[in-house]
Amino acid sequence: MKAELFPFQKKALTNLRMQTAEALGSYRRTHSPQVVSFTAPTGAGKTIIMAALIESIYFGDEVYPDQQNAIFVWLSDSPQLNEQSRQKIDLKADKIRLDQCVTITEDSFDREVLEEGHIYFLNTQKLGKGSNLTKHSDSRQYTIWETLANTARDKSDRLYIIIDEAHRGMQGREAGRATTIMQKFLKGSPEDRLNAMPVVIGMSATSERLVEGTTSTIHKVVVSADEVRASGLLKDRIVITYPEEHSINKDMAVLQAAADDWKQKWDHWTQYCREQHYAYVNPVLVIQVLNGTGNQISDTDLDDCLKKIEERTGFRFGAGEVVHTFGQTTASITVNGVDVRYEEPSRISEDRNIKVVFFKENLSTGWDCPRAETMMSFRRAKDATYIAQLLGRMVRTPMQMRIQVDEVLNDVHLYLPYFDANTVKEVVEALQSTEGGNIPTDVYGESLDSKTFDTLTIRPTVHR
Repeated sequence: MKAELFPFQKKALTNLRMQTAEALGSYRRTHSPQVVSFTAPTGAGKTIIMAALIESIYFGDEVYPDQQNAIFVWLSDSPQLNEQSRQKIDLKADKIRLDQCVTITEDSFDREVLEEGHIYFLNTQKLGKGSNLTKHSDSRQYTIWETLANTARDKSDRLYIIIDEAHRGMQGREAGRATTIMQKFLKGSPEDRLNAMPVVIGMSATSERLVEGTTSTIHKVVVSADEVRASGLLKDRIVITYPEEHSINKDMAVLQAAADDWKQKWDHWTQYCREQHYAYVNPVLVIQVLNGTGNQISDTDLDDCLKKIEERTGFRFGAGEVVHTFGQTTASITVNGVDVRYEEPSRISEDRNIKVVFFKENLSTGWDCPRAETMMSFRRAKDATYIAQLLGRMVRTPMQMRIQVDEVLNDVHLYLPYFDANTVKEVVEALQSTEGGNIPTDVYGESLDSKTFDTLTIRPTVHR
């Protein structure tokens, strides 16, 4: 690995390697399907640990021999999440070649069995009944289900199915559909002539949903919230600011507060990086706007937003410093005289020129941006679960360590003009549910008027 793993990640990797080897050995002996359940809270670096596991299986270590002919299928619930995972493997796993990573596409993929020595990326949308991958045609001799079944039959001693079970950005029926498709790999699917896969590795913040009802033998690997918290990988606090009920023009008042917070972060990071001789962090301000009606791209006044941010911060934005991720168009738009281009969410973090991101609904999937330090959302209070999923993507520290000399740099701040004290607590409850119940970061609510903190999460008591 190009990156040095944290001690808790090395421990998780050792346990994963042992449990995966035990699962494969058990399958060879009993032909009973095996599941390795890898549970770790937000920010633990599950993808990096999994990349290290793949590298360990391919190239061996001091305990286990290499398995160069191993086949991996990485299944998630979205193309964006797959792309982010593939990019992380490319960036962090120095022994894995880029041509070993294959994204399965509907239009061109047609194989009797999967090729040895490759990592295949697949998402649940491509496995639905309407997908071309699941149908025979003049250009497709084998459906994806047939390819998987043939591979499991002929190469069961080298096939590993990785299920990245993070329904980020998915709610209700859509999330349920993804779970149903994922469980075909665990339970089999008679209608698709698919048996339960020999060895499945499930990675999630909470494992119960994935393995519910399976008869497979389960091998567990668990990373605790305390281990992640102690590593310095996560911010100390999430602070959620909301207006009082009687506030007038609450959205723009809260936007101004968000702009002030972001400018403070910018100044503090600039000073810290200059004094400590680090590369500049360049924190990002993330603004979630409303969907549009009619021909409008958004019902939020984007021109006014950018104008207010420039007035409060003193910045004058140029081309490339403000981007959007609006799914319905990949064209550039003009906002307050600034050319605002489209950017793929997974590429935002690495582009240090980006200062402000406008988005609607697609940043909760396939997106981790440690530089996103301040967020403002114009969404209504009914979107508590969605807001919570976004928070889970913003708690990582930009420098992968706690800043000892400046407390301002250990917080992530969220501004919600259309929430109140009660609905903010709903966000926290949804965050606890989404991220496995034990958030490694403290969450506080703050009234914009009173500026007093309300503790919304309490760390569990550790009995010694």
